[in-house]
Amino acid sequence: MALVQKLNMIMTIISLIGLTGLLSVAKSEPNTNVNLLWCNENGYAEEDPYADSVAYVLADLMNVTPSRQGFDYSTVSPYGTAVSYGHATCNTGLSNNDCANCLVAAKASVSSSCLNSVGGRVAMVDCAMRYENYPF
Repeated sequence: MALVQKLNMIMTIISLIGLTGLLSVAKSEPNTNVNLLWCNENGYAEEDPYADSVAYVLADLMNVTPSRQGFDYSTVSPYGTAVSYGHATCNTGLSNNDCANCLVAAKASVSSSCLNSVGGRVAMVDCAMRYENYPF
């Protein structure tokens, strides 16, 4: 009888260790390591109306993409004088929250690295974001 109890305890411990491993996988964060970062060599002045278009497009991509089926979204700024185009996508294996968190990192990366550039692109392991002054 003691042997059966010891085996049951060992099986319980092994099961708990396995469940702990599964829970840690479920709580993982998106991988925001950068695979590609590219900035258009053409720039614009801070007071240029294009700055508002870029800000609109990047915010729209960050806010809308996580709620789209397939995490794939394209947008165009509504400002006719200086139009900006954008596209973002996330790994479809991510949750909506993980997609959103990845795109926050992507926006921060492309915004700081491509400051006052008419276009920029960042491709992270789990998401990507791009904006340009032309349709693509």
